[in-house]
Amino acid sequence: MARQRGNNWQADVSLGDGTRLRRTFPTEEHALKWEVAARHAIEMGKPLPPVNIHISGSKTRDLSLLGPCFDFVKRTVWQYQARGGESQIRNGQTAVDYWGRNKPLEEITSADIAEWKVELADNGLAPSYVNKKIASLSKILKTAHDAGAINKMPSIKWNAVEKTRFRYLDDQEERVLLAYWSANNDPDNYDLTMALIDTGARCFSEMMKASWDDFGPQFSSLTFWKTKTKKPRTVPLTKRVREMLARRQIGEAGRNKGPFTAHNEYAMRSRWETMREVLSFQDVTPHVLRHTCCTRLVLAGVDIKRVMEWMGHSAIVTTMRYMQIKPKGLEDILHVLEGTTPKPKRKREKSPVVASA
Repeated sequence: MARQRGNNWQADVSLGDGTRLRRTFPTEEHALKWEVAARHAIEMGKPLPPVNIHISGSKTRDLSLLGPCFDFVKRTVWQYQARGGESQIRNGQTAVDYWGRNKPLEEITSADIAEWKVELADNGLAPSYVNKKIASLSKILKTAHDAGAINKMPSIKWNAVEKTRFRYLDDQEERVLLAYWSANNDPDNYDLTMALIDTGARCFSEMMKASWDDFGPQFSSLTFWKTKTKKPRTVPLTKRVREMLARRQIGEAGRNKGPFTAHNEYAMRSRWETMREVLSFQDVTPHVLRHTCCTRLVLAGVDIKRVMEWMGHSAIVTTMRYMQIKPKGLEDILHVLEGTTPKPKRKREKSPVVASA
């Protein structure tokens, strides 16, 4: 008989070989109905019935199939996530496109997932992006498992990702990128690229949501109130960004809430995909511009605490990743390999002391 387990109900049947099979359901009614149907199927030597989960109204979702389970996770979890939800949906859709909506989740094995990883890599995806696709599939599988739609989760081997490697633009690459936007008559992406490089803002969650009220007088600064770390931060703005914002504000004449709030994310992604193809910038994304800002601060010798504050990192270890690109004083011993005399260090001149009258 069905038994309650926390907020769910569990059905229990014995297979022909004596193996006990348990499925979890949201209500006692669902558990009892499935248990009766399952026992009848076992007696008749037929396959076990699918697990149907009642969601709302008269709609029913069979969480044992990839497509319906993806729809369920999308509807109940991902679409309500303020950050990363849309990305999870896209990654989950990739899995649905690969196997098909009617693929039984019970049939997706560890070997199948390994083959999918190889195909994703062959299509040019970096290991970290492959892991994101796999993570969305894992969420779908776990949802089905928790609901009792599949017996067990397949073992998943994640790609190793070097956390110290990241992409950033040098000065020449920045000029090429801006020239591309200019040549293609795309002032929105031109201005957004400039703003992201000079502020280090997260593109979709920070810069594109910034309103005119978030800027200081004469666009001297910008405050991001809603951030990944849930801690507001304020950064000063460069001269070229201030001039750009003043121009955009005049041009928009109050039509939009902020300089980039009317920017369509999907149209923007399409334009960036085209740009990557034309310029062979396959690994350049809007987030690379944030890496670029942080890298330039580090290479300029800005102390780690201020870089951390500028970028809004919640832990200093995140900022320390960028310190790997700076030799940190190794130039002082380069003369040993070159066989030259080390240059004497310049002494800082002391400011003259003026006696008080």
